[in-house]
Amino acid sequence: MRFIYKFFQLVLGAFFALLTLGALGLFALYSHYAPQLPDAAELRKIDIQVPLRIYARDGALLAEYGEHRSRPVKLDDVPKNLQQAFLDIEDARFYEHQGVDIKGVLRALRSVISTGSASQGASTITMQLARNSFLDSGKNFERKLKETLLAIKMEQTLDKPQILELYLNKIYLGNRAYGIASAAEIYYGKTLAELTLAQSAMIAGLPKAPSRYNPLANAERAMIRRNYILKRMLELGHISPDDYQIAINEPNTAQRHKTEIDADAPYLAEMVRADIVKRFGEANAYTQGYHVYTTLDSATQKEAAESLRKSLSAYDQRHGYRGAEDKLSLSELKNEDEMRDKLSSYPTFGDLHPALVLQAGASSAELLVGETRVTLNLDAVKWARAFKSEDRRGSSPKRVSDVLSPGEIVRLRQTDKEKNTWVLSQVPTVGGALVSLDPTDGAVRAVMGGFDFQHSKFNRATQAMRQPGSSFKPIVYAAALSKGFTPASVVNDAPLDIPGSNWKPENFGGRYIGPTTLREALAKSRNLVSIRLLRSIGINYTIDFAHEFGFPKENLPPNLTLALGTAMTTPMEMATAYAVFANGGYKVDSYFITKIEDRNHQVLFKETSPRICAGETDVCVVEKKVTDNTDLPAKDYEGKDGKTAVPVKAADDKPIWETAAVERPKVGEEGVYPAAKRILNNRAHYQIVSMMQDVTQSGTAARAGRSLNRKDIAGKTGTTNDQKDAWFCGFTPSVVTVAWVGFDDMAKLGEGETATNVALPMWIDFMHRVLKGEPSKEWEKPVDIKEADLDLGIENDKPQRRTERAERSNAGFQYKSERDIAPRQAAQNGGAPRAPAPQRTPERVEIPEQLF
Repeated sequence: MRFIYKFFQLVLGAFFALLTLGALGLFALYSHYAPQLPDAAELRKIDIQVPLRIYARDGALLAEYGEHRSRPVKLDDVPKNLQQAFLDIEDARFYEHQGVDIKGVLRALRSVISTGSASQGASTITMQLARNSFLDSGKNFERKLKETLLAIKMEQTLDKPQILELYLNKIYLGNRAYGIASAAEIYYGKTLAELTLAQSAMIAGLPKAPSRYNPLANAERAMIRRNYILKRMLELGHISPDDYQIAINEPNTAQRHKTEIDADAPYLAEMVRADIVKRFGEANAYTQGYHVYTTLDSATQKEAAESLRKSLSAYDQRHGYRGAEDKLSLSELKNEDEMRDKLSSYPTFGDLHPALVLQAGASSAELLVGETRVTLNLDAVKWARAFKSEDRRGSSPKRVSDVLSPGEIVRLRQTDKEKNTWVLSQVPTVGGALVSLDPTDGAVRAVMGGFDFQHSKFNRATQAMRQPGSSFKPIVYAAALSKGFTPASVVNDAPLDIPGSNWKPENFGGRYIGPTTLREALAKSRNLVSIRLLRSIGINYTIDFAHEFGFPKENLPPNLTLALGTAMTTPMEMATAYAVFANGGYKVDSYFITKIEDRNHQVLFKETSPRICAGETDVCVVEKKVTDNTDLPAKDYEGKDGKTAVPVKAADDKPIWETAAVERPKVGEEGVYPAAKRILNNRAHYQIVSMMQDVTQSGTAARAGRSLNRKDIAGKTGTTNDQKDAWFCGFTPSVVTVAWVGFDDMAKLGEGETATNVALPMWIDFMHRVLKGEPSKEWEKPVDIKEADLDLGIENDKPQRRTERAERSNAGFQYKSERDIAPRQAAQNGGAPRAPAPQRTPERVEIPEQLF
């Protein structure tokens, strides 16, 4: 008996000794690793990586950037069936343990002993969250110990609903989906509330092995896993037999769903992405869930894309067919499925789809486009004369087989979806840009930086530094008008001989018409008049004046070539400058971001660009009278939808804080903006706009007036030397639009490809779309302006004056007036120039050599 007692005493002693040593060991391990674990504050701020999302002004999604497609949701918004599916398969005792499930651990050990493999996991949901949030993916003892200790600490810091919510939002579920809401969107294109029981079980089966049990990559294994989860839910009494039967019979409905982009504006989206990276850094830009709201109008952007693509394709086809993009060996492709697989590797650009030529004959060709076969006849390819150079093409094709051969990869554009009719096309090599903004505050409504962003990510709207040509002339003319000249001022249109320079400026076409009013000179884009005008008002003065419009001085050449548009600028800069003409003479800055919010929709940034204010003030207080969140300018302004906004004023038209005991508002407060600066007085503004209206009614852009049939359009064409750039910058009181066409490598556009034939059609097509149904408006005429200060314009000229101009032009003489520029004399004569004597020798002008 004593032996038995001593034996038990020895065993118990040894047991307690081991227990003590074990406890001491655990304490030592805890003491060693505890400092390496996150503190309570870090545990409460577990980061869920949420992508950057960009929206149009109407809330349409423009883009999403980020490796993790996360859609954080509150636990209350997660359906009970989905919660239960995860709990039943991942951690049935979640609400009972304190981070580590001892029963689960013992069950896993028993499985290892009996089977020799770790077929059952012991990780709880808390342990999985700890591992995914703070630890690496290794499987050594040290990491497992840290995971266990961290799970216990998390349970002490967070409550069960918080842990489950974090887990469901952070767990990786394959195909870049992090969290259940993202998985529902990617696999089923649904919200969580729309998921069926079977779909919930399928998603719950992914955490164990997202690739192995993926319903897209391995449908058979995924279905086995799904059905096992459904059976377990039934066994645990969490679903009824009827629910189980319905779910078990549901087929696999998973498909790959991309983020639904509501509007196609990749160039603006890239502008926003770059801005966010600059503000918040590369590491945070794509993970912190920023919501960025832009000025872009979805409908206007759609019209801009269509107009630009239509115009670039028209130019491209005028110059001939460059041939197939690629050629495949049809004999190496076993069947049509292999052909489609190969064809799918060629992306679609804009509205141009890749197609594989299957056979071609004299009268028709058969091609594969996507999943369908199409037939092209001779009419569909008759434009495709072979490209030789920018000015030469081959002969017209007589047979379809003259253009197409079997195995070729070509581009087709669909002309009628219902009839499934297509025509041959090609991706244009010429570049282009279109920018449209609201002149009242500079908000960018549409921007296209090229034919297709995937084809070329170079944004010509903001990155292409080009010469504006004659589209810069209105800046020079406005500078002259601001200095006292009028549209009726007379300038000699005759050759210039510049001492010390080999520069020989000419008019387009080489003709001169002698003394000419500024109005006619701008309408007909007379180069020599512009040069003389710049010489008269001064180069430095003009550079300072242009700088007020937003042009950097370093991009403005300090010589007479500035009159012909040799500055370097971008379409966005030109649109911003022309906004001054459209809005009454005020400088506004173009902008495209209105607001930035964090993932919780707390405002981090709100745009405060200058607004046009009534009265003399440096601060605008906008009183909103609109139904959406768009801030209209702070002046009496009738918006497109009848929306108005006015400044808060006292009765005497002074700011209310100057006439009453009201605290002066501060820029940045709700509805408070800096006042836009007037840089063009109302007299000069009205004069230059009326002159640019003549450009669109009877000048180089008269096609615009005829096509749009409205009087409130104004603008200026611009073509640079050798037709390397073609511009049209135009506007109405409510919209400014700039169209530009040119090659990225500065190649020539070709003979006759001037702004009138290349850029203007794009502008007309776009403006026809956006102005449809909009009544014509008028600019307010200053009360003190006289008819002589305006001239009547070419359309209203007296018959004898039109005859005189025609005679001067037809005579071909080179004129020299007593003074090149005679504003006072012209005004006194009602705008009619004094008859000069003919002069065939060019005038010599003394110009300091350093100006060239």
